[in-house]
Amino acid sequence: MLNQLFKILFIFMVLISCTYVKAQDTSFTIKVDTIKIQKTKTITIVKVRTVPKFILHFNGGLNTGAMELTSHNGGFSRDNFLLGRNFGARNGFGFSLVGKLPLNKKGNFWLDIITGFDRFQSDIFAKNTEEGKVAYNSFNGGVGLEYNITPSHKVKYYFGANPLISVISGKAEITNPDNNRVDIKIKNSLRIGYQAFWGLEYAIEKNFGLNLGIKFTHANLLMKKSELPEFDETSVTPTTNVGLNDDASTDPIEFAGWKQFAYFNLNAGFSYFFGVKEMRYKVPGR
Repeated sequence: MLNQLFKILFIFMVLISCTYVKAQDTSFTIKVDTIKIQKTKTITIVKVRTVPKFILHFNGGLNTGAMELTSHNGGFSRDNFLLGRNFGARNGFGFSLVGKLPLNKKGNFWLDIITGFDRFQSDIFAKNTEEGKVAYNSFNGGVGLEYNITPSHKVKYYFGANPLISVISGKAEITNPDNNRVDIKIKNSLRIGYQAFWGLEYAIEKNFGLNLGIKFTHANLLMKKSELPEFDETSVTPTTNVGLNDDASTDPIEFAGWKQFAYFNLNAGFSYFFGVKEMRYKVPGR
């Protein structure tokens, strides 16, 4: 019995010794990662567009007359028209198409090729037609010079001027006090004048933009002429044919007087830019 007890005690001590030794031999491996923090560097890139090689410019707008291209409240006055005091109309609208070619590498100076159409009506806004009404059509064109202040920017500011050749025609209806109507045909009349203009173009894309501007036109500075009216009996409605009759004469001529076909035009439209390239540059030190 005693021998068995010693055996049990011996086995227990051996087990404890083995457990202690195993505990002493246990080791742990810890993996440590080195974290490298990236520094962010900001650089500035600018986008630069080259000067267009050609610009096609279209716009339309409202006309308002100046000098003798005015009338009472914009309406028609029979007496003023018959006596040649004014053209009998003031308000209208117009369109123009312009091709622009740069004359130097920086794009400050441009050659403009201009064509346009303008119309005036005495009853376009005013409706007082008791004494009659009149309308004019003017087809015009010219070649001029333009100075562009910021040719390579998104917003291009410009101004310029050009001589202008105009062909002006029209028609009128005069209602006499006895309610008889007289039809007047204003024959094609060739005149030389000029335009001065100011405006801006905003490039939405490199090839497309919007434009806004104002121009002043004096269409009949030169070649003024007045002629006697001619009665046309061959037309269905009896018609009197006259010229623009914008020159003063020593002999009284019906509808004739020293008159200026001058007007302002406020316009807006579209611009197409051809040959524009986009380049990107890094700003040094930024």
